[in-house]
Amino acid sequence: MNIFKRLGNGLLKLLTGSQEPLSVNHMTLTFNGDLSHYEKEYQEDYFYRSLNPFRFSLVLSMIFYGAFAFLDAIMVPGIKNVFWLIRFGIVFPVLIVAYIFSYSKPFKKYMQFVISCIIFCSSFGIIVMIVYTSKVGNYSYYAGLILIFIFGYTFSRARFINAAIVGWIIVISYEISAVWISHTPFDILINNNYFFISANIIGMFISYFLELSTRKDFYMRMQLEHEKENVKTANNALEKRVDERTLQLSNANKDLKKEIEIRQKFEKERAELEQQLFQLQKMETIGTLAGGIAHDFNNILTPILGYSDMACEELPEESALRFDIEQINKAALRGKNLVQQILTFSREAGVERKPMQLQPIIAETLNLLKASVPPNVMIKQQLDPDIGTVLADPTQIHQIVMNLCTNAHHAMMKAGGILEVKLDAFKVDQKFAEKIPNLKKGDYLRLRISDTGFGMDVKTQARIFEPFFTSKEVGSGTGLGLSVVHGIVNNYGGAIVVTSNPGEGSKFTVYLPKNGTDPIGSSKADKKPVGGDEEILFVDHEPEITYMGKKMLENMGYKVTIKSDSISALEEFMKDPKKYSLLIADQNMADIPGTELGYRMKKIYPTLKVIIITGYPDNLSEEMVFEIGISDVILKPIRLDDFSKTIRTVLDSSDINTD
Repeated sequence: MNIFKRLGNGLLKLLTGSQEPLSVNHMTLTFNGDLSHYEKEYQEDYFYRSLNPFRFSLVLSMIFYGAFAFLDAIMVPGIKNVFWLIRFGIVFPVLIVAYIFSYSKPFKKYMQFVISCIIFCSSFGIIVMIVYTSKVGNYSYYAGLILIFIFGYTFSRARFINAAIVGWIIVISYEISAVWISHTPFDILINNNYFFISANIIGMFISYFLELSTRKDFYMRMQLEHEKENVKTANNALEKRVDERTLQLSNANKDLKKEIEIRQKFEKERAELEQQLFQLQKMETIGTLAGGIAHDFNNILTPILGYSDMACEELPEESALRFDIEQINKAALRGKNLVQQILTFSREAGVERKPMQLQPIIAETLNLLKASVPPNVMIKQQLDPDIGTVLADPTQIHQIVMNLCTNAHHAMMKAGGILEVKLDAFKVDQKFAEKIPNLKKGDYLRLRISDTGFGMDVKTQARIFEPFFTSKEVGSGTGLGLSVVHGIVNNYGGAIVVTSNPGEGSKFTVYLPKNGTDPIGSSKADKKPVGGDEEILFVDHEPEITYMGKKMLENMGYKVTIKSDSISALEEFMKDPKKYSLLIADQNMADIPGTELGYRMKKIYPTLKVIIITGYPDNLSEEMVFEIGISDVILKPIRLDDFSKTIRTVLDSSDINTD
């Protein structure tokens, strides 16, 4: 019994994708334990969700059951009248009566019994036909039972336990008729049983997992309703407390007009803060999920970028193959930028901010956008080039402009119009800052993007920055663009404001804090990989990344030992600690995290240099890096030129902390 219990738990985990399976009876699939009170509600929910599919299956059954009358005329013309009597005189009336009965109130109580009777009746009719056909040497009608299994276990909406019982009754009935009534030859009986019983067992598994899936869906819906009730209760309690406080303030200051005005202002601010808090909680919840997906995607991109970088280094400039690999590399870099967007949304992005002018990036983005803008949309730009700089990441500024302009020209796709982009300096005083959340007094660069499209109502404006909210048609947008823009602007300490009216177009105004007057120049660095001959220990839980890292480092002249888990890496290191000059370790490993692994190895051999690679930069604080003695941190996906320079810099530098 323990074996079957463990098997059931394993199947439940496989289906639900969770380490905690649903608490159900493994045989009947009824809820038990803490979930037993859900069973009655599930039965009622299952009935209403199954009613229309059941009726459809009846109609489909009548069509197929009747259509095989043509097969009777071809296969057994001598006894076709008997078969037609079974089909149209017995089984068809049963199906019709069941269909009519499904519209009555008592059907709810007897639905599963009726389904079981229909399955058995239809099967019994086939079994009678099998007995008759055996007299003329035809043993192929058993295939009809396989079709009934398909309908019975899937389309009919029979519960697993009922369908399984009827299925095995049909199997037993067939065996009795085949062995003792029709005297089916042994070899034909074995062949028929092979397919017939296999179909029954497969149908049982399908029915089992279908019902288990509906139970999981029902349970998740119940949990969601429960959470909604909890939120509603909490909101009611909060509103009650606010009302009590409001009453206290009103009674204490009812004779003072000034105090009444203060209270009204407080009420308005409280409502706005609650709305902002609610928005923040939703964005942080979905952001956490997005960050996890982006981390896995980084692990996929790392070997693609690594191998394509190495291939480009090995191929001559004139090689046709080099061009193809460069296209792969460019596509992977676009994927990297997509990950950057997701991480920006989840607030886990390790972006590089530097003083930069906005005008060149905005102009470049508009040039790229012109190819996708329809001819009936005119782009006007008024960009002041002498307004100073902002502290920002160029990729993120590109995202802001591209997302806002794309939304603008989509709003004018049918009727056409004018897309206007303006950039200027703007000084925010205290009075103006109080009108816009998150905006502080100071100097800003102001980016205004407006269109003459169909505009938005107040209700839509209140939700446009929500993740996955979109007013576009299905398939035309993800609803993430403005959420990403909102996240970037907030991270920069700026603000974004939208003004719009239906039929009058929309205008988005972005305020970014001014940094200075001149951007920091950057010289084009030499991208040729820099190598060496030191011994390196490379550890990552993804085998593809370890193999890529080994080849990449060996191509630069290093001697490399790779491991795919922390334990074996530590054991290898302890054999000869002084052999290695550098440890490169992934931070997110199951047994020992990369930082902990570096800490242990440096305790054994203090002069060892350590580089951590990670897709989650926020998980590594500067204090942690310094305390452990980490030499540097590299973000995934790894690029060959950056990787080689970082390694060389670390190996050539003195240790930062060996305590």
